[in-house]
Amino acid sequence: MTPPPPLDDRTASYVRAVRDRLASVLGDSLDGLYLHGSAVLGDFSRARSDVDLVTVVSRPLRQEDKQAIATEISSSALRCPATGLELHVVRHAALRSEAAAPPFELHVVTSSAGDRVVDGRGRAGDPDLVMHFAVLHDHGRAIDGPPPAEIFPRPPREALLRAFAGELRWAAERASPSYQVLNACRAWRFLDEDVLCSKTAGGAWARGRVVDAAPIDAALRHRSGVDDRHPEGATSKALLQDVLRRLEPGGLSSRT
Repeated sequence: MTPPPPLDDRTASYVRAVRDRLASVLGDSLDGLYLHGSAVLGDFSRARSDVDLVTVVSRPLRQEDKQAIATEISSSALRCPATGLELHVVRHAALRSEAAAPPFELHVVTSSAGDRVVDGRGRAGDPDLVMHFAVLHDHGRAIDGPPPAEIFPRPPREALLRAFAGELRWAAERASPSYQVLNACRAWRFLDEDVLCSKTAGGAWARGRVVDAAPIDAALRHRSGVDDRHPEGATSKALLQDVLRRLEPGGLSSRT
């Protein structure tokens, strides 16, 4: 995989500001801040992408820490130049967790539609972290702290297949047709090649492996901003369900 381009100046400045605000709250308990998602997979656009970060801490967060972090990085206090920020704060123990939903201390999502703050205390965990940790191990970028491959173990393949399947089941009910198609494509590529890639790269990989590439082409045009139309819903669902069957035990062979 070709290394992704560096963040543009506005986004890089924003990430540094997030780091500084986290450091002001956490002090020596801040062990690292890591970039993942589209920014490290070569598919980042301020018009369509979140800034995805994971913070690793050495101790449980106090309630006042959680409130201070949520305040300091809120959309009103620190404007994100992309579509928003998604930040997880986790302890080292979470990185070694074999749970389907690793535990977290705090999850903050900011956007123009409003911020969401989730306290991890008393919760089962977040299944999205399995995929985040894998991308961080393979492709992550340290904003502060040791190299991510030294901090984040790669989850077992079986755990990642379960995570992909869970994401596709969620997407089938709640996501747009373009999201359904491209997430299915990147899940399929992981199943066949053990490669974690972006939505765009997954679509480009899969389009030569299907009889009818029209829904993939439409999803790629939508993601690139060339066309604001999504692929047709029924064909999107059909592709998603086909890949989902492959991911589950006893699934189909790897070609459509």
